[in-house]
Amino acid sequence: MSKQNQYIAVLEKILTRMKNSKLGYFKASDHAISSEKKRFLNQQGLLRNRFFQDILGELQRLGMTSDDLVVSRFNFDQLLISTIDTLKATAIEKCLRADQDLLEMYLELERFEDRNLSLSKHTVHLEDAIAQNQEWVSNLVDKKVDSYYSTVSGISSEINS
Repeated sequence: MSKQNQYIAVLEKILTRMKNSKLGYFKASDHAISSEKKRFLNQQGLLRNRFFQDILGELQRLGMTSDDLVVSRFNFDQLLISTIDTLKATAIEKCLRADQDLLEMYLELERFEDRNLSLSKHTVHLEDAIAQNQEWVSNLVDKKVDSYYSTVSGISSEINS
């Protein structure tokens, strides 16, 4: 497989994941309670849409048409596989996982000499979103642990009385 075909393959993977990431952020925004989180999640969804358009533009520059792209075709198997392991994850955890996967794919692009350097700017935004999402997930886990210990303590008190 030629270098250009490999580059296009990575871009297509990013495009598919970016579409799913955008939808994930908008879904997470629907579940957000605080206006700060809702605003952040909506902004990230819009940013993913812009990144999607940037990647699509790069693919078109390379001679690809929308009919040639995997993202234009519905792939039920891919959807099923990508959701099975995250069924119990919260919306923000899904966004975090998607961004981590995207970042890995962007880092894959660095091995191509003829890559579009403006796409490298996307990684800065992804890293910032990952940091914010990790903080929120960590807080969420801490709350779950505190809630669990409160419940266990309450049950223990009832048993001992």
